[in-house]
Amino acid sequence: MYAKWQAKGYLNDFLKAMQRSFKEARDAAPAILFIDEIDAFGSRDDAQGSNASYDIKAINGLLEQLDGIEGREGVIVVAACNHPKMVDAAVLRAGRLDRHVVISPPDQHAREAIFRMHLHDSLGVEDYRDFAAATSGLSGAEIEKITRNARRSARRRRGPITRGDVILHLPFMADIPPNILKASAVHEIGHAVVGVALGMDLVKVAIAGRIRVDDSVQSLGQARFRRGTWIRKTKEHYLDLIAMTMAGMAAEEVFLGGHDDGVAGNDGSDLFEATKTAIALERSYGMGEKLASYGDLSRRHLEGFGHLDPMLLARVDRILQDQLDRAKDILARHGDACMMLADELVSRLELPGREVLDAIEEGDQGSDRRRLA
Repeated sequence: MYAKWQAKGYLNDFLKAMQRSFKEARDAAPAILFIDEIDAFGSRDDAQGSNASYDIKAINGLLEQLDGIEGREGVIVVAACNHPKMVDAAVLRAGRLDRHVVISPPDQHAREAIFRMHLHDSLGVEDYRDFAAATSGLSGAEIEKITRNARRSARRRRGPITRGDVILHLPFMADIPPNILKASAVHEIGHAVVGVALGMDLVKVAIAGRIRVDDSVQSLGQARFRRGTWIRKTKEHYLDLIAMTMAGMAAEEVFLGGHDDGVAGNDGSDLFEATKTAIALERSYGMGEKLASYGDLSRRHLEGFGHLDPMLLARVDRILQDQLDRAKDILARHGDACMMLADELVSRLELPGREVLDAIEEGDQGSDRRRLA
């Protein structure tokens, strides 16, 4: 919708096209107005350069339409985007686009259902299971493309679609080598054990046994925790979170002799996320050595903080090192349980949270018995 409005011409034409769309929706009420790629508007906080004035006025025009004096009774505005952090905060406030739904890539069962729908249930249950396993991380649209290409292959053969037609267009999958699989298991068990030891509610821990051979970013595993509704997010809460986030690195250092670069370096990596949390603890939440808050840090680039607070990096580094050492101590105390769980994870690829908790508790009881003896 942004591109359609912008195509009308200059800023004045852009705003008139947007106003016209909202008016058409009000005239047709009850109606739904869908704005795709709303992140194209950007944020006024990031507006800079020669286009800053244009971007700011475009966003202000959208805000006026969302809650202007004319109102929009009977009109539900729905928007979608791939980069929600780029959307101006005012657009997401109460009374505007205030209900947010994150749509993750389809899981194993959803991918099976998508294949079944597009193939009109013409193949067997095992076929759909195998297709879904080979398309982890793909979107529904990408799966539809695979089935479309498979039907094209069947038409060229002048026959019904077969398992082979689909396999021909699936991503090439390769088994993860045993040493990498073990390292991945150790890493994820590190997150799981430290999280459980710190009182977090572990749902499951899992690793991937196979991976697509392409240049896409793919997760090799995850420890998934359930978020508590009434948790007080105190300093201790954030320190626990940092310790759990650093626990994969800690496990690799304790049990494998050192960590690889997969835990650090990129946006979204364990070390990057722990660093962001430590900076927020210091300069957003008033839980560090300074009280002045920089506000919401999610929209700011980390490299800019050093100019505002030259000693910040040193304080953050101390937090990270302390929590890394803390995670190592927890893992060392539960070393036998960690290695047993890692072996189980390599064998089964997924463990329920209860099993991790039981292994830790059993290890603690064994330690108590040894001390009594």
